[in-house]
Amino acid sequence: MNTSKDPLQILQIWFSSSFPIGSYAYSHGLEALIDEKKITNKNDVEEYLRALLFYGSLRNDYIFLKSIYEGKEINNLIVSSASSKERYKEIIDMGNSFSRIMRESWDIDLKENQSYTYCVAKSAIHYNIKFKDLIKFYLQSYISNLINVCVKHIPMSYIDGQSINFIFIDEINKFLEVSKNLTLKDIGTTFFVGDMYAIKHENLYSRTYIT
Repeated sequence: MNTSKDPLQILQIWFSSSFPIGSYAYSHGLEALIDEKKITNKNDVEEYLRALLFYGSLRNDYIFLKSIYEGKEINNLIVSSASSKERYKEIIDMGNSFSRIMRESWDIDLKENQSYTYCVAKSAIHYNIKFKDLIKFYLQSYISNLINVCVKHIPMSYIDGQSINFIFIDEINKFLEVSKNLTLKDIGTTFFVGDMYAIKHENLYSRTYIT
């Protein structure tokens, strides 16, 4: 365990848009929803992100991250939870990019072909980063990336995009409050629209994003 670095500075680096894991290349199926005009404005984006956080894959990521902090080795479970081929590709590709940077620049020995969530959690534990700090950076970064997809492709104004980012500071805190007792037994999703359109994205005729 390394305690000599400021944990908040580390998180700022890891979740910066300049950290080269290629997160900008993935839309988590959102591009397909925009393509079919299911999401067309700021209110639609808020509704989508709120469902993703409280009922979808981000809820599962919260449980996975917390469980890894509790000492559980669950990378295989995380990978198997991917709802589609592209979701699998997303978590593995980003995991490989993150782990490669950790090996080559941060001197942390992470294996290849592990999920992004697992790699982030293991690295945070190595640097003695508190879970309460990691989870806020993780969720806000994920949401901000998807907001950026909407700004570019609905299109939506940057003012609206930043307004949603501001709203989700409180939404994330609400989520963390109601989710604090969740365990691996609670893994699952009721946000079926998000999963269905992650699958539909695989067959888009023309697309900008990998997922």
